[in-house]
Amino acid sequence: MADNSDVQVATEVFFGNCWTSATTALLAYDFVLTFPSEVTLFWKGGHLSGATLLCLLNRYITLASQVINNVSLPSSVESAFSVYIAAVVLQALQYLPWAAFSALRAYALCPDPYRWVISAGIFALSSVPIVTDLWVNLHGLSVVNDPVLGIIAITPVSASTITKLEVVTRSSLIASDLAVLCVTWFRTYETAKLSLRRLGKRSLACILLLDGTIYFLALLVLSILQMTFTLTGIGNKVDSPTSVIALLEEPLTSILISRFLIDLQKAQCKLAGSSRSVTLGEVAFQSQTSGSTGCFVGSLGAQLSCHEVDEEEDEMEHRL
Repeated sequence: MADNSDVQVATEVFFGNCWTSATTALLAYDFVLTFPSEVTLFWKGGHLSGATLLCLLNRYITLASQVINNVSLPSSVESAFSVYIAAVVLQALQYLPWAAFSALRAYALCPDPYRWVISAGIFALSSVPIVTDLWVNLHGLSVVNDPVLGIIAITPVSASTITKLEVVTRSSLIASDLAVLCVTWFRTYETAKLSLRRLGKRSLACILLLDGTIYFLALLVLSILQMTFTLTGIGNKVDSPTSVIALLEEPLTSILISRFLIDLQKAQCKLAGSSRSVTLGEVAFQSQTSGSTGCFVGSLGAQLSCHEVDEEEDEMEHRL
């Protein structure tokens, strides 16, 4: 008869594998839904911009990470070691386009005196998970062939150290998301007031502003939940529903950022093809950057502004 500990380990492994497969299926489903928009808006754009580069890196690094996490480790210890390192590196590299996304968004919206300082600070805070993930998963790494569990990876990092690093990681992400939210709302204060007054109106500009806020708030909530569950020990059990947050966080982050970039790119393309977008002023994208930097930032430099020209705005949205 199997020992209770073996049964518990088997249950935890099964639970983790099921949720890993579920998150991969969710990411693949969203990938299929948004692939036509990706091709139209980014592949056929004609020039490389920051939005294009970030969207592609965000989507394909995360997709590759999810795929490799669902692949069984080879029976050879040497091959399993290489596959595990590749999986760890891909998982850490996911945070690079996310950090660049937050930094470029802040760079595009901040005024000149504070632009570099704020965007560099946000990038540094958002990049902390890259360092912590690589250190925790690769420091003293060894891959062994366990007679019960099979090929497994072992690191000498203690559970208390992992918890401390998790708190540092989540705190940095929370600070980064809060900074981006503050910059966005501070620079689009008038737009935010109009948006809140006209929630039932759902104009194009207001939708994009609120969507961007919701996306960053969602990322902020995920980081707060993950840190809370880590500190309280609620999410330490693999078969606990709260442990699902750790598995869902990275795919959901990729999905939310992809959706936001697609929304911005769609709006920019619509305005670029509309001769009335500037003269009527219903939806204005005003880049805070100039020259080659502005071209690279692309739609990330979009500052939305809503105006009270309701009838004309309705006409433009209907025509688009």
